[in-house]
Amino acid sequence: MSVSTIPAPIPRTLPALPAVLLAILGGALVGQGDRLPRRARAAATVSGLALIGAAARGPLLETLRRSGTERRSAELRMSFVVAQPVEVVFAFLRDFENFPCVIGALHQVRDYGDGRSRWCAFTPSGGMLEWDTVTTKYVPNRVIAWQSVTGAPVRMNGLVRFTPEESHTCLRLELEYHVETGGLADALIALTTPKRSAELERDIRQLSTYLRTVRRSPAQAPLRS
Repeated sequence: MSVSTIPAPIPRTLPALPAVLLAILGGALVGQGDRLPRRARAAATVSGLALIGAAARGPLLETLRRSGTERRSAELRMSFVVAQPVEVVFAFLRDFENFPCVIGALHQVRDYGDGRSRWCAFTPSGGMLEWDTVTTKYVPNRVIAWQSVTGAPVRMNGLVRFTPEESHTCLRLELEYHVETGGLADALIALTTPKRSAELERDIRQLSTYLRTVRRSPAQAPLRS
């Protein structure tokens, strides 16, 4: 009497550990693509996204997605001196459209001039994330504060205080930036790269150098007043 064997069904999801390893490898490929030559960059991105797609199932990967999204958040409390008069520093920072000049993660800010503005930032995978803010405090040469609107994909609160110190300006900055939701690719790249807070602080501290360069360059358009 012959005995027939029934082949085992193909699993619809990968075991936890291989899935996590595939996802992390895929995120690393996408995240490091900008360091490669153009053709290699495209191949790395396609391969990385394919690995992420193969792994993107199961509660463990959902946990990774949430952890990576949280890692994209930033909280800063910092103070530093800018070697420019308070009028110059305030004129620059009161116009949010100037922020992408010093903050690398920002692609564009559109300031509507009525207390509202729209911010657009790069995501870790090269996409775009947009949200709206409103100005909540404005005292010339003293303080600017803003926050994201209700329901925005980014929860953001910012406060900058200006204190004149002879011909320089002391800035005291408080910033909270929390991404409310995000894709798996962005989350995994965030898990394999430095936290956003360190990059953001480094960019902001370049403000003094940027303003000095702008004021010395005759070809640069004047700051809006």
